[in-house]
Amino acid sequence: MMSHNTQPANYQSLKKVESVGGLITLGKVLAFLMLLILVCLYFVPWQQSIPGKGRVTLLSPNERPQTVNSPINARLNHWLVHEGERVKTGDVLMELIEVDPKYLDPKLLFRLESQLHARQSKKQALIDGYEAMKRRLESQKQLAKFVIPAAKVKAEQADHQLEAAKQAWITAKQNYVRHLDLYNKGLRSKRDLELAEMNRAKADADIEVAKRQTQIAHLEQGEIEANAKARIQDVEVKLAKQQENIAQIEHDILQLEIEIANFQNRVEQRKIRAPVDGKIVRILEYGKGETVKSNDELAILVPTATRQVVELYVRDHDAPLLSANRHVRLQFSGWPAIQFSGWPSVAVGTFGGKIAVIDSVDNGQGLYRVLVVPDEERIQAGLDEPWPHYPYLRPGTRANGWVMLETVSIGFELWRQFNAFPPVVKAPDDINSHKNFASEQK
Repeated sequence: MMSHNTQPANYQSLKKVESVGGLITLGKVLAFLMLLILVCLYFVPWQQSIPGKGRVTLLSPNERPQTVNSPINARLNHWLVHEGERVKTGDVLMELIEVDPKYLDPKLLFRLESQLHARQSKKQALIDGYEAMKRRLESQKQLAKFVIPAAKVKAEQADHQLEAAKQAWITAKQNYVRHLDLYNKGLRSKRDLELAEMNRAKADADIEVAKRQTQIAHLEQGEIEANAKARIQDVEVKLAKQQENIAQIEHDILQLEIEIANFQNRVEQRKIRAPVDGKIVRILEYGKGETVKSNDELAILVPTATRQVVELYVRDHDAPLLSANRHVRLQFSGWPAIQFSGWPSVAVGTFGGKIAVIDSVDNGQGLYRVLVVPDEERIQAGLDEPWPHYPYLRPGTRANGWVMLETVSIGFELWRQFNAFPPVVKAPDDINSHKNFASEQK
């Protein structure tokens, strides 16, 4: 028979369900970790962010890479620079050979200048003639002031003589009538009557002469006035013609000056000069004697960068959450970095920036461009490192960015991500941020 003092450990079934001390410890650790995770989810902060990708560019369009084009149709002569060489504004990069038949004459400038001198001499002669005609016109006007009044006075004198002749005729007629009456009465002799009749006849002749002289005087007055005005008008017509000739010669001079200026500019255009300070990174046309057309690309010039910015592209559903002056963390291609978007303070190898400009429209693919500039305030305060300068950070370098938003708990962020809710966004501190950015640029 089985003994009643048999121990439970002797039963195999009890051994299988017996609790192991290590599992109890593990359960306590898991419970502690769960509690710790819950505490972390509630108390540990997490900074929300909006990711974006883009590249380094330049704030000023004048400092962005540009092509050097041929201004005229020509043939290549030889390059004065090579790829990778730094140039300054105005440096001659290459020389062209003229192909336009209009400008092939080596003495064209001399001939044009000779024509210009001849036109200028002719213009001076015309001006001298014009001044002489003006003096002649003044003389004619002064002469008219004398001859016209003199002719008028002469006509007035003839009128007075006619009036005197009329009075003499009336007197002679009355004298004749009186002598005839006295003769009929026998109080006068026939001789006296004949003398009176002779005086009357003479008065008749005098009045006829006075009338003719008056008519002649008035005709001469009209003729003198007409001749004086005609001479004045003739000089005025010649003056107008001279002015027209001067205007025509001035037009010819202007055309020649334009041709000379065009030729001088054409000669200058045969020299391709650097538009800005920078580096020749690529030469596109090589062969000497090769023909190029106007606006053909000859080389690519990268200007010396003064202020670089990063253009990031963010998705359209994130664009409403952005505002100017928002802080941005940037990671440049080729620069080793460790980025924690939720904890920017522990990120290594990233650089700080702030939003300067946000495009009002997308790029046609649902992406909005955002220009990010260095955050000078944080850099000067020692909170961020300065951006690398050119040539260490070149235009076109790819960049990843995170626009930093509000700080929330990790638990809230996970709950938001699981439910696809938008991040928490507060109103921007500076509603006039665009104006402030413009003032900073000034």
